[in-house]
Amino acid sequence: MYDPASSMVLSETNIHMSRARLQSLISERTSQMYQETVRTFSGMHDNLSYEDLLASLLFDGESLLVNNQYIYYSFVSFLDEFGKPTEKPPMRQGRAFLTTQRLLLLSAENTAGASLSKFGDPKKLPGGYKVQTSCNDTLNYVSVPISCFRSVELCASVGARSEVNIQGTAPCCFGLCGCFGMDICLKGWLYDPPQCQAYNDRYVTMGVIMPPWGHRVMLQMYLNPGVTMTTVKDFIRDLQRHAPGLHDQLKL
Repeated sequence: MYDPASSMVLSETNIHMSRARLQSLISERTSQMYQETVRTFSGMHDNLSYEDLLASLLFDGESLLVNNQYIYYSFVSFLDEFGKPTEKPPMRQGRAFLTTQRLLLLSAENTAGASLSKFGDPKKLPGGYKVQTSCNDTLNYVSVPISCFRSVELCASVGARSEVNIQGTAPCCFGLCGCFGMDICLKGWLYDPPQCQAYNDRYVTMGVIMPPWGHRVMLQMYLNPGVTMTTVKDFIRDLQRHAPGLHDQLKL
């Protein structure tokens, strides 16, 4: 449910000695808040389908690429040329259609998510963390002319990792008898239950001269886990074939 920035904040909670209690509390409160958000949610837009949107938005002579398929994305972040977030809010959960003329970013579905952020210094009182959940109907449409693209990169990292914390404990005699070599007088060790976490970090980063004012933007599209790498490959292939800015770089 977390956006990429919130996932980073969550991973940083490992700095706390009380991290297990903190992470459990964050998980518990996020789940409860999400359920309450869903109960109070009501859609307000006209529930247009993707087919309805495409039928009215495509130009005469414009056709879909990538074998008429779309990229299902989880998030689209808009970063400046140095990789810092811009004022443009990220788009949640939708479809990216690549055509002979444009990249169309569409979102016309129910979306749900959670964000985690810091306030103050979490290592000092009264600093801490803020959790927000949302559930809403979204209808977003962003059109980027294919002539505006200057670069495309793919990053894909999928796997699982496990970690365990092993901490020392003082002996019953506080080390006063350690010199006698008795096991009961030696330092002990305790470990938390091992935690195994799967990760699926796959995103396409595109350098764009963003309309309408021509600002240089890094458009980062996080892929839904269900998107195949074949579809991603075809997306990058067709973008490179049709974007004049990418052709110009190849000629240098």
